[in-house]
Amino acid sequence: LVWKALAPHVPDKLTAGHFLSILATILGGVDDRTGEPFAIVEPQAGGWGAGYDMDGESGLVACGDGETYIASNEVYEKHMPILVERYCLNVESGTGHGKFRGGFGVIKDYRVLCSEASFTVSIGRNKFPPWGVAGGMNGTPNYCVIYKQGEEPKVVRKVAAVKLEKGDMVSLRSGGGGGWGDPLERDPELVRMDVKNEYITIDIARNIYGVVLDPVTLEIKWDETKKLREELKKKKKS
Repeated sequence: LVWKALAPHVPDKLTAGHFLSILATILGGVDDRTGEPFAIVEPQAGGWGAGYDMDGESGLVACGDGETYIASNEVYEKHMPILVERYCLNVESGTGHGKFRGGFGVIKDYRVLCSEASFTVSIGRNKFPPWGVAGGMNGTPNYCVIYKQGEEPKVVRKVAAVKLEKGDMVSLRSGGGGGWGDPLERDPELVRMDVKNEYITIDIARNIYGVVLDPVTLEIKWDETKKLREELKKKKKS
């Protein structure tokens, strides 16, 4: 709350809200191949809030993490009965849009390859999203999805010692940071690049940022963009 209150007054020192939580993750069990126990104990990275003059950073570990680290996926897969099926930016959940947008969180999917395993996770900032500043939009919350074979996927935030079996999967999803400034003031070229890089869709570019792009070439339609932005600004004021 202090950060949120001070950010508009010291923009050169504080950003918009960030994903905050370390998403403390523990996944362990016994390796069927060796009979030896294994355990993954790690934080998760997430999206940082935008600044008054720059986009937020994507995939950063929270500053309160302490002395824990994220090992490489290849190390986990070599030494443990775990398959990392996906590790990417969380563009599915989105981020806080703005003149400068928040950074993106990450998605990390662990598939269990041993007979039994146990999963514990504690996720903060799972209800109230990172805040936007000066007209920027809020970011997105953190959460986890557990996929058990033969059952419906279950969204969780805090669970302890959940039993998993071979083939089950947990999907950790950290949120995006808050935006800074009115999205309608974002440089259209930055919007175009976000669409090109598949960070946002062409519909988000149009409906939130007021930028009209050619659906094939992604070239900016400047006259249509100017007209649409004027219309959207009028709607905001009304």
